[in-house]
Amino acid sequence: MIKPTDPDIAEQASHWVLKRLDGAGSNTEQRAFQAWLDADPRHLPAYRHAAAVWRNFAPSEGQPADVNLTNARAQFREAQYQIRRARNRRLRGLALAALLVATPPLTWNRLNSAEYRTGKGQRLSVALADGSRVELNTDSRLRVNYAWQTRQVTLERGEAVFDVKHDPAKPFEVLAPSGRIRDIGTRFNVYQGRDGTTVSVMEGEIEVATVSSTLNERLPAGSQIHFDARGSLGAPTAFDADAVMAWQKNLLVFRNAPLTEVLEQLSRYHAVDLQLADPALRDLKVSGDFPSTDLTGALKVIAAALPIKIRQAASGVIVLDR
Repeated sequence: MIKPTDPDIAEQASHWVLKRLDGAGSNTEQRAFQAWLDADPRHLPAYRHAAAVWRNFAPSEGQPADVNLTNARAQFREAQYQIRRARNRRLRGLALAALLVATPPLTWNRLNSAEYRTGKGQRLSVALADGSRVELNTDSRLRVNYAWQTRQVTLERGEAVFDVKHDPAKPFEVLAPSGRIRDIGTRFNVYQGRDGTTVSVMEGEIEVATVSSTLNERLPAGSQIHFDARGSLGAPTAFDADAVMAWQKNLLVFRNAPLTEVLEQLSRYHAVDLQLADPALRDLKVSGDFPSTDLTGALKVIAAALPIKIRQAASGVIVLDR
């Protein structure tokens, strides 16, 4: 069985969890707690694990049946019984520490899972348990699954920027259709479009692998790479970081982009059907900075710059025509 930490540290972590639950909050105790955290890099993850076990293992109604989960909760109930019987904090801490060391890894995976979503036009900033941060762009969905030895998230749809707390002993990975992005101490953006996934590195370095690539590709800051649904990996290129990250300022930045790409991006932010009346319009080029929050304004600017007119059909579809 893989254990999250050694028994001595588990006991110390459980001591601090119980002490803080009991209301320990004096300046002296706070300084002692911080000193303990700073004394060993293993202390903070051990404390978070102990707190999560205490917080999450309490039985709840309507919980789906699962053998590992049932067994773990049985251990928890027994530990609770022993803790209630204990007459001092050390014995209570020992009982919780025993539970920490005995917790089945599969169950811990279940309890460290979460899903985050945004609707069209929404953004969401998420602080993960390890200190990493994720910001989701419009119409996105992310699943988080932290295990004993890995930190893994799956970007199922949309776009997100990851600011990762680096831990060489516990890699951080982003799974996307047909590919995997592994952090090597970095900040990077991942976008899933119709034609595949684009990864842009703002800081640090990442490693990209796909289902059809034989070698992993390492990308330093300032590099961008794209892979399609089959896992075909393109060559790394330089990119405009201000343009890629403009979504954080509610902007869409286009530099000589085909009109079809512009309409695809606008559709990500607005629940609207944008159509071209003439397929020949698709390759008209668009340049400029457009507010992602103002569809009408963006379309008016495009219509003023290109030889097109905009009309709304009876069905509600917005049509771009000559």
